[in-house]
Amino acid sequence: MVRLIRKSAEPLHQQLYRQIRDELVAGNFSNNSSRLPSTRTLAADLGVSRLTVNLAFDKLHAEGYLRSKIGSGTFVADPLPESFLSTRRPKNERLPQSPPRLSNRVRDLPDKRSGKEFDFGIAGPPGVTFVPAVAALDEFPMEIWERLRAQVLARKGAHLLQYASSHGDADLRNAIATYLCDFRGARCQSDQIIVTAGTQQAMIISALALVNRGEVAWIEDPGFYQARRAFGFAGGTVVPRPVDREGIVIGRPAKGRSPKIIYVTPSHQFPLGMTMSLARRTALIEFARERDAYIFEDDHNSEFRFTGPPLPCLQGLDNSGRVIYAGTMSKILYPSLRLGYILAPEPLIDPMIKIRAVMDQHSSAIDQATLARFLSEGFFLSHIKRMRKLYSDRREFFIEQFNRLLSKHFDLQIPEAGLHFVAWLRRKSDLPIISQVCKEIGIRPSPLSSCFMKAEMNPALTFGFAAWTRAQIREGLQKFASALDAKLK
Repeated sequence: MVRLIRKSAEPLHQQLYRQIRDELVAGNFSNNSSRLPSTRTLAADLGVSRLTVNLAFDKLHAEGYLRSKIGSGTFVADPLPESFLSTRRPKNERLPQSPPRLSNRVRDLPDKRSGKEFDFGIAGPPGVTFVPAVAALDEFPMEIWERLRAQVLARKGAHLLQYASSHGDADLRNAIATYLCDFRGARCQSDQIIVTAGTQQAMIISALALVNRGEVAWIEDPGFYQARRAFGFAGGTVVPRPVDREGIVIGRPAKGRSPKIIYVTPSHQFPLGMTMSLARRTALIEFARERDAYIFEDDHNSEFRFTGPPLPCLQGLDNSGRVIYAGTMSKILYPSLRLGYILAPEPLIDPMIKIRAVMDQHSSAIDQATLARFLSEGFFLSHIKRMRKLYSDRREFFIEQFNRLLSKHFDLQIPEAGLHFVAWLRRKSDLPIISQVCKEIGIRPSPLSSCFMKAEMNPALTFGFAAWTRAQIREGLQKFASALDAKLK
């Protein structure tokens, strides 16, 4: 029953293997006494070389479909692999009629995505989507990264294939500590650096180290939605705190419980973009010291500040060991790198390393060693400088085009830093139509409402700009404006 197609792109030995396997699975060879023709005979019958038949038989042997008897020939294996891989469900077995009982932590996750909504990750499908905080990945210096990667593999070899330290690569921790002290105004030693799989993991590690189930975690409101998920998933009771022009509002409600941890984005508040004032920073540190709480400083997009002088981090002001500083390399370099860090107060170093060891042991040793070279040899700072210039240009162009095309529908808020804008709707009643238009044309600005827990503000959308060229920005905004004008005549 074998039919070989000589003009097919599929090799002849693969065709022969597949067809014999299908015959075996179909039961056309009834038992293990079934003997196959010899390779010489089968090759002659099919008009192919004996090597072709041997390759097919070797694969069938390796997968357990055939067995050989010395001096007797080749026979069908008994049982076939499918006897184990395709067990049948008994006819009287009843399928479960109710969904599984999930844990409370899964049930309570504020994440409504499902199915294919996870397939594209945060950035969504390719194209001009205006998703906030997406980097210009086509500008990443891939050749430099691959050269450094090859060099560390050549130098360290199989050592990088072993299990690695849960603390993090020593060279990388040294490089991060140097960078933070020199360019972010931090005060630290390399032992205080713990390498993580990004800021979100740093949040979970911090919450697990400090917050018992039901204890309070403060977050900014509106604020980073992943913080709400992370601290809640770790068992904390997440309490939203309002923000004003100076940052998070500290005053504790009379009936409220003191927080164990306070999540803030002082360099560039997400999503509204203000910078925490010096007075608010010192007051926050003093509040945490008095209440025996810790501050989780997410240094969100601090490298991409476009107006005013560089701002030092909150941790550099802390004399009482109350600030846990966290940053990520993934947003600056590329998201799938999944490398970030915690700058931990000394009493928290060992507990946090233990938690990291339980969670997933460590990040990729090869990527850590490559990043250490990328930092220590100056490529990281060069990349930031180049990207800051590129993003500044795209930022100015986005502002110009958005205000020209869409100012009748939105009031664009312009922050000092970051890779997104907040666009406030001029008419609340337009929100359903605007949301429909975004879906129809395939753009995905985030609704500001996704960042709220309790705070109520006028509706707005957050637009990313960094990942797209001037031409793409113009085309995307023109398409959006034309569709809106047609709907809102």
